[in-house]
Amino acid sequence: MTSIMATTVVVVCLFLSCVCCQINVWPLPQTYSHGTTPVSVSPSFQFTSKTNSHTMREAFKRYTALTFTRTDVSNTKQYDEAVLSTLDVIITDPSEDLQLDTREDYTLVVTSTSATINASTVYAAMRGLETFSQLVQYNISANVYTIQQAPWSISDHPRFPHRGLLMDTSRHFFSVHYLHKLLDSMSYAKMNVLHWHIVDAQSFPMQSAAYPLLWKGAWSPSERYTTQDVKDVVEYARLRGIRVVPEFDGPGHAYAWGVGYPSLLPQGYNISSKCDDTCPVNPCNVPLDPSNEFTYQVLEGLFTELTAGKQGAGIFTDNMFHTGGDEIEPGCWSGSPQIAQFMKQHSFTSYDELYMYFVNRVAGMVKGMGRQVVNWESTYTTAGNTLDKGTIVNIYLSMDVMEKAVGSGYQCIVSFANAWYLDNVGNNWTVFYNFNPVANLTDPSLVKLVLGGEASNWGETMDPTNLFARVWPRAAAVAERLWSAASVTSLTDALPRLHAFRCMLIDRDIPSAPLDNLAGPLAPGSC
Repeated sequence: MTSIMATTVVVVCLFLSCVCCQINVWPLPQTYSHGTTPVSVSPSFQFTSKTNSHTMREAFKRYTALTFTRTDVSNTKQYDEAVLSTLDVIITDPSEDLQLDTREDYTLVVTSTSATINASTVYAAMRGLETFSQLVQYNISANVYTIQQAPWSISDHPRFPHRGLLMDTSRHFFSVHYLHKLLDSMSYAKMNVLHWHIVDAQSFPMQSAAYPLLWKGAWSPSERYTTQDVKDVVEYARLRGIRVVPEFDGPGHAYAWGVGYPSLLPQGYNISSKCDDTCPVNPCNVPLDPSNEFTYQVLEGLFTELTAGKQGAGIFTDNMFHTGGDEIEPGCWSGSPQIAQFMKQHSFTSYDELYMYFVNRVAGMVKGMGRQVVNWESTYTTAGNTLDKGTIVNIYLSMDVMEKAVGSGYQCIVSFANAWYLDNVGNNWTVFYNFNPVANLTDPSLVKLVLGGEASNWGETMDPTNLFARVWPRAAAVAERLWSAASVTSLTDALPRLHAFRCMLIDRDIPSAPLDNLAGPLAPGSC
């Protein structure tokens, strides 16, 4: 590398964007340098590794197809330099376990004759493969694949370990095909968490062997996920380095639970004048009945089925488990004599106490299954610092609440509605890009408590016809904010790279919206 550097104009970019370098990689790597020499890539190029890993072999197949889409390339040498024929991947830890603390740091070095990824884990290697794939270009005039501006030296790692997309499959159903395609697109932006909001008031589309009537709450018999479907989604995600964090929201947003098991809902809720709708679409207002022991039997049976009752096992293997906790309408409890008697027996004088009884009991249940509980911020704003300290607080309404929570020692995930809700269709990519989830935190120890964030894809006005245009390219702005260095903030520098990333998505069969209009192009033009 030294001799090549001596004869090449090299630009080094440390924690900067494209002011001094031309690099069309998204998200922007932490540090990188490059030269000025174009390199031809052999038509018989191969990814190689001495690590015996099924996950890595599958990644090699995937990235061979993604990177080299043409099968008619015949020109083996466009430039005077030697042809690049292999990329060797060296992995430190071959474990295929995927959790929050799984490392994703890698280095990528490309010269005129060799290419190497050194990665901490198989999932880190995938991030390096994605970066490499974005460096490779097809020259249609010469019928050759090339890498421009070699030699390249990239050292990269994520700024935050949790970089997610919330996907709501209750308000509208999305088949496994669409979820697979969404997971593919997430991996291209190095996002690593699918927060699967499977169930809400509108539908309960998931099969349960323990309580088989639950999926009577689906929109229709054809709009359901079998247990095998769910397993397939989780494994498809893992093979792309994406964790699946399930959410079963409660006690609110529970109407669909009661379609199969009506006693899960409060007595008399449907005739109570105080059971007002507080959500975008009926019948969001109905919570579960916290006074009914059967409620907890169903929850424990379902959650045991999903987790196998222990850490890292079951259908959902991730050690995070989201139990919701937002937007409770206590008026729906007010008409139930059973709830009134239950509150009297427990000396509860407010519905907040009843709510927190449910939250704490469910949290204890989930913790007993080896999982870390994630709750929407409503649980923290209600309970304050009496909330179990092991709870991860999912912030969506107030960044002030986040600052208070981390100041009290809680871990947080940021899904701030004003900046990162994808159903805010009036917010273009710049709004998503400009938001820094830790902008007001100056203490590094508090910054570490912010695990990362999520773009939230709520489904009231989204179905398979507009899914990808709703998500992309705006979710890519969140992906870069959570991966790249804190100093990478320039909209001007990001614009050409995001445009290139959007074009790449389209080339990879992901119908991303244009940068300037979610509804489609405003005029003739390039991708």
